[in-house]
Amino acid sequence: MKKREALEKFVEQLKNQKMFSSILVSNDSQESLNNFANELSKIIFCENLSIENDQCNNCKRFESKSLPNFVFLGDGSLAINKADVIELMQKFSLTTNEVNKFKVYVLANAENLKNESGNSLLKFIEEPPENTIAILLTKNKSQVLPTIKSRCKLVVLENEKKSETPKNLIEQILEKDKNSILLSNSELKKIEKSQLIAMLEEAYGRTIIKNHLNIAEATLQLINDLKFTFQTNLAIDVFLIHVSEVI
Repeated sequence: MKKREALEKFVEQLKNQKMFSSILVSNDSQESLNNFANELSKIIFCENLSIENDQCNNCKRFESKSLPNFVFLGDGSLAINKADVIELMQKFSLTTNEVNKFKVYVLANAENLKNESGNSLLKFIEEPPENTIAILLTKNKSQVLPTIKSRCKLVVLENEKKSETPKNLIEQILEKDKNSILLSNSELKKIEKSQLIAMLEEAYGRTIIKNHLNIAEATLQLINDLKFTFQTNLAIDVFLIHVSEVI
């Protein structure tokens, strides 16, 4: 579904007071997911339910990040822990004196929920406080816990056309010889974990799945290790050794 079409459908739901309490939005671009979540959230708070920026008071407050009944949780890459979910639930269980009756939280990304954090959120999704809307984002809907996915309205966004972007560091490494690949470990270990995950996911979708299927499983394993374990350096070494052996 195109972004504009999806937004228009949700506006109709809001006008008819039939808005879904939990939405799962799927796309392979984190930027597209974040933009959609922010645009939809802004519409929910807008005094006129306008898709265009009508500069109403609530829209201005949303842009200035001064709406207390809006929370964006997660960075799209790293694991979301149970403590973060519990804090969110406690905040949204409180009443609000805001003019707009809605409370909205965005969770980036749903596949980054561990079982314990996912189970904590599940109860909140099943029995949300009144007028609470959850917008869950995912770049891989198959990795979202089935219990959560089954309770959300799924929206699969079409990819927006983009100009070709330069190869990232992971894609550049795949073009090197064996020794150069192994020597890349120090460079990768200097990169912030969330940034490295984003690079791997981009390389996986753009290059690896098309041209290097023999390292696809190892790539997904590294992404998972970076998200959910503390053995980051070891995971990078294991990945590069595998790459050097099969490419």
